[in-house]
Amino acid sequence: MQLKSMHPLLPVSTAVEYAHRAAVGLERHRHAPGVNLAIVNEGRASLHWVRPKPGDQEQHDRHRITEDAAEAVALALVYVGRGWVVRRRLQRGEFADWLLQDAKAHQLVALEVSGVDEGEDSDRLRIKLEQVRHATIASRRVACVVQLSTPRATVATA
Repeated sequence: MQLKSMHPLLPVSTAVEYAHRAAVGLERHRHAPGVNLAIVNEGRASLHWVRPKPGDQEQHDRHRITEDAAEAVALALVYVGRGWVVRRRLQRGEFADWLLQDAKAHQLVALEVSGVDEGEDSDRLRIKLEQVRHATIASRRVACVVQLSTPRATVATA
């Protein structure tokens, strides 16, 4: 629920919805608040959330839950791990999901996020890195793939 404080330009409704969908997505795999998130080649973090009401999962599209949960995790991860903050949502054709600001390096970062509900998708990171390479709006291009069942995140620079 701290997405809004991490990313002040993120609309309140978006932050609340992403946090809720992340909770639903993680709990459908029987995870509880405080679960470890493995960050490939970077270590570990823990994820915390407000538990959703019983039955909330049945009110959402499973694919939308996976994608929004991945975006919530990715946005929290890049804020905590790298200090990047949301500038704006990118649009279809801009080749990434989010335009972020790296305040330390005074650079813009294009972030492409993908969610995997169960299992592994070994090609997903490669595909997302290829996509974000076309984002000309930022000097840095990054892809993040979040797996909910594990949970695990991989962040890589294009």
